[in-house]
Amino acid sequence: MVTFLVFVVEAVTKFALGAWIVAILIPGTVVVFLSIRKHYDAVARDLHMDLDVKVRPVKHVVVVPIAGIHRAVASTLAYARSLSDDIRAVHVSVSLEETERLKAKWEKWDVGVPLTVLPSPYRSLTAPLLGYIDSLQKKEKARIVTVVIGEFLPKRWWQFLLHNQSALWLRTILHFRPNTVVVSVPYHLKH
Repeated sequence: MVTFLVFVVEAVTKFALGAWIVAILIPGTVVVFLSIRKHYDAVARDLHMDLDVKVRPVKHVVVVPIAGIHRAVASTLAYARSLSDDIRAVHVSVSLEETERLKAKWEKWDVGVPLTVLPSPYRSLTAPLLGYIDSLQKKEKARIVTVVIGEFLPKRWWQFLLHNQSALWLRTILHFRPNTVVVSVPYHLKH
């Protein structure tokens, strides 16, 4: 009580000389720290569980977005096969001619994974893919959908700006979806 009284006296008498900084900074800092503590307490309540909870397998579907057929796609599909037997390769179609060529190559490649083509008349990559993931989770009762994204890793740091912009955007959007896991599979470029 005495400390608070001294604080009020100093704040009032020296307010114009700079005490306003302390009068605002100290209560502001206390409010921030209390908010942080409240957040950590809420997280602890969310994460707490009794030890009698059993871990059971869930229906799991792996989705691999495909833009074309190349070595990075092959390594991404190989990794996806290590996760599940239920793999869906998905191509978002923005060009009918390009999609027809991709479908013909896919059938010739015969990798053993079905290719689903999602039309995108407005050249959006994320909207059709999010709709497809929603349908997997609702219609097929997929508890967890893992999206495996192949990425190019160039030799020089500045070349990274030339690649993976769609993958970065997709990872960012999918990261905040419940029951969706995002896995990045790097493919190291030689040049």
